[in-house]
Amino acid sequence: MAKKTLIDLVQEILSEADGDDVNSITDTVESDQCARVIKTVFERVANDNDMEHLKTLKLLTATSASTPNVMERPEGFHTIEFIQYDKRLDAGDAPNFEKVDYMEVDRFVEHVMARNTDDTNVDAITLSTGAVLPIINDKAPTYYTVMDEGSDELVFDSYDSGVDTNLQASKSLAYGVQKPTLTLDDSSVFTALPEHLTELVFTQARALYFDLYKDGITSEIDRARRRAEVKSQRQRNIIKNTDNDNGPNYGRK
Repeated sequence: MAKKTLIDLVQEILSEADGDDVNSITDTVESDQCARVIKTVFERVANDNDMEHLKTLKLLTATSASTPNVMERPEGFHTIEFIQYDKRLDAGDAPNFEKVDYMEVDRFVEHVMARNTDDTNVDAITLSTGAVLPIINDKAPTYYTVMDEGSDELVFDSYDSGVDTNLQASKSLAYGVQKPTLTLDDSSVFTALPEHLTELVFTQARALYFDLYKDGITSEIDRARRRAEVKSQRQRNIIKNTDNDNGPNYGRK
């Protein structure tokens, strides 16, 4: 079955709301409002539900020599399941990718603060938060953490200045869920969402549109929304695998 486009959903909602017939989401104020409601709900559903089918491998983003042990997650990366880094000892060596383990903030801070910045292989690195951490400068990273929930910054416990001035994007691999996006365009298709979540977006968007711009949610619309939510929850329980929850989750709840 062909996936419905954004204009298809807008037309269905406006039809039920006795709105004007439109051929584009930009035709009327109503159609624009409806499309934006759908986008809002789409983002909420994408954040609140497992997207195991959207897992992918991407490079992290390097920062600079002033923060040599800090990298950033790729834009839209919803979760990180694991990170590997090329731990070769010399630039001319063959690549040697090994896992860098995630460590909770309290343990990470305890781990690095035991170091002495008077040692020649320890640098005092100032993070964007203003915190100063003792970071080893002569070996590839073993652990990383996220200091602030939702932050893009990944803080590693070391880097090898003999190989690079800072951790490099080309030497990183991150595996996780790439959050889907919805562009406000007539032809945008919900290909990233499974059928039960597409149905959930439609029913919740319809209910929200009626609540915001009409006389409120009708009992029929509310029942449909509740059925979609129950169906989505059952599906989530079927596919959820907590055994792999060993990295940071950036989803907004």
